[in-house]
Amino acid sequence: MGMNGHSRPPLGRRFITVWAGQTLSGIGSSMSAIGVAVYVFIETGSAVWLGALSALAAIPAVLVAPFAGVIDRHSRRSVMLAADAFAAFGPAVALMLALSGRLEVWHLVIAGFLASLGNAVQMPAAQAAVPLLVTPAALGRANGLNQLGPALGFVLGPALATPLVAAWGVQSVLIVDAVTFVIAVSATAAVRFDDHDDRGAAEGDGDDRSWRPALQWLRTTGRPLLALLAAMAAVNCCLGFYNIALEVLAIDVAGSATAGVVFAAAGAAMIAGSLWVGRRGVPVHRMGALVHGLVLMAIGAVISASRPSVWFVLAGVFVALALVPAVNASTATIFHEHVPPSMQGRVFGLRFAIGRALDPIGAVLAGVVVAHVAEPAMADDGSAASTLGRAIGTGDGRGAALVLLGVATALLVLAAWLRRSRAYATLDTTASPTVSHPAVEAAAVTAA
Repeated sequence: MGMNGHSRPPLGRRFITVWAGQTLSGIGSSMSAIGVAVYVFIETGSAVWLGALSALAAIPAVLVAPFAGVIDRHSRRSVMLAADAFAAFGPAVALMLALSGRLEVWHLVIAGFLASLGNAVQMPAAQAAVPLLVTPAALGRANGLNQLGPALGFVLGPALATPLVAAWGVQSVLIVDAVTFVIAVSATAAVRFDDHDDRGAAEGDGDDRSWRPALQWLRTTGRPLLALLAAMAAVNCCLGFYNIALEVLAIDVAGSATAGVVFAAAGAAMIAGSLWVGRRGVPVHRMGALVHGLVLMAIGAVISASRPSVWFVLAGVFVALALVPAVNASTATIFHEHVPPSMQGRVFGLRFAIGRALDPIGAVLAGVVVAHVAEPAMADDGSAASTLGRAIGTGDGRGAALVLLGVATALLVLAAWLRRSRAYATLDTTASPTVSHPAVEAAAVTAA
């Protein structure tokens, strides 16, 4: 897969400033979310409350999606600042209650819901703001670096949050969240965004920033992107199955005490991939990178499932997740290059809603499939013991391995469908962005 040349176009001080603040805030939010989950489980001893936290974290993205037009009606910078402030309100109140000794579990559930509401607006606005901060040639590198924050949060969140809560209580992670929020807002407020009235209207958009023109555009000119959205929705559902199956498999082969090593390897793979894409940029063939990434994820899932060995699981995780940042960055770059600037807030809001909605749905379904279908089938006397059992083994944990094989099959089918689709030929471009953006042209002059 060829890259976007070797000159590595500069990202610019403005993007780096905003990115650094948002990345630090993302790590703080990850620590807070994990620390709160640990605290809630310790206080209640019930997985029901953990389920409530997870469900309420996913719902806001779907609730907010119909109102994503607000991102396109106003300055992206203003929307990011307002959404960040709203997201911080709930945790800030929870912190004050914790410091005063009046904190209840239900306070944390509501605080998490409010934070997710703010993030459901802030994250699409931040994605739509990327072309306003970098030149078109640097979009791939910028989108690659944007994958680093979640990867770091995935690794550092559990490593730092658990000992902090154990030593100083839940208020410790809430304080970290508050401090990183202040840093992120200060960084965003200090940077000028090129999103004045010269953003330009999309074809058929005019001054109407409702969903109607955006959906009409997606059904006509943007139809290939609609197919890509559907494919990525299916991928997110597969990842929900992958995450649950991997968790069960890791505990089975490594034991509960050392299962964290598997997830550390997952985070390390994503960090490495993020740094690589951030340095080199996304591959020139965007859709090719997506297809190859899905194939590699499938291969990694097969490796993890093939033997009840921690080394096979670790190797498979690294193979499966190393290209995930390139897949995400390539997909984001495709949308930046093809979606009219005046519609990017709504379209990225739709992407975010689909991702947040289908991941937990996949996770819930995966738990049922692993426990009630796959594990009985892969028992020593199960229905698949004499067939697949000969290849991957039988007994405890082999049901999770069977689900991983199912995930691999689904990912290969998706990769084959994308490779043969009209969307592949239309979106696998090597040219410059298809949408003229005056603000981006201005950014091309000022970014250094």
